[in-house]
Amino acid sequence: MTAATSYIRTRAQSDRFIKHALTAVAILLEEAGPTEIATRLKGMSPAKRARIALARLRVGRIKPERFVAVVLAVTALIEEDPGSHRTKEFRRVQIAKALHRLASGYHRVWEYVDYRGVKRRTELHAFPRSSGPVLRLIGRKVEELCDFVVDKHLSGVLALKVKRYGRHPALPTDA
Repeated sequence: MTAATSYIRTRAQSDRFIKHALTAVAILLEEAGPTEIATRLKGMSPAKRARIALARLRVGRIKPERFVAVVLAVTALIEEDPGSHRTKEFRRVQIAKALHRLASGYHRVWEYVDYRGVKRRTELHAFPRSSGPVLRLIGRKVEELCDFVVDKHLSGVLALKVKRYGRHPALPTDA
């Protein structure tokens, strides 16, 4: 993830594919609509829950650069790992899982005075279930916006990652 993030940052202003992906992700986030707290998502369609998850990322101020970096990092990890699944669905779900973790959940803290006059706190932390259909929708939307970036820059991210951190542990050392 670090290699992909620094790779994106150094090229964000000069590369047209990265610029386009960043703009497209920003538009996706703006068009996501309103957010809803995690405890009220039950019974909603996967498409609506996916839009709410994207809106939650917008409210959490997750930058479009992070979205593009996640797509590049996940794709690079899958590409480099010889034992990884190679299906589009697997890649999309992994992308969505990484994004969903960035700004999910509803957190509330209440302070009150109990019957003895002692100040106490109670907390509620509710997280939306990251179900398959929702993750597939989020992953597909974000991955489609970053297709050209992956096509053009995946080899560069892999080269930077190998230069900084070495080859994947599952790969033979002599190659």
